[in-house]
Amino acid sequence: MRKLLLLLVFPLLLATGVTADAATGTVHFVGGSHPDLRNPTTGQCFDTSTPTPGPRVVENHTDTKLTVYLNPTCTTDDNSRVVPPGGYYAVSGTWWPIVYIRSIKVG
Repeated sequence: MRKLLLLLVFPLLLATGVTADAATGTVHFVGGSHPDLRNPTTGQCFDTSTPTPGPRVVENHTDTKLTVYLNPTCTTDDNSRVVPPGGYYAVSGTWWPIVYIRSIKVG
């Protein structure tokens, strides 16, 4: 009986696809011309550096934190900043468009 149950359950487990986790909401960019991200995939690095210049401000209207990077590879360094849900981050208006948000990662 157990073998029959396993034979019936195993294909069901294989048939259920693995879905990527996504934050609910929108990441809004100000400055530059990068489009907003709706329900962005968590853990994915989003390169916002093209078209140049990238955004000056990022507003987090999602249900999870995001990290802002001044490099295109989402590499954590002294300039990385965590933005909580409902928060925002802005680079200096004096230095933009020379210094801008190069990438973000949600989650």
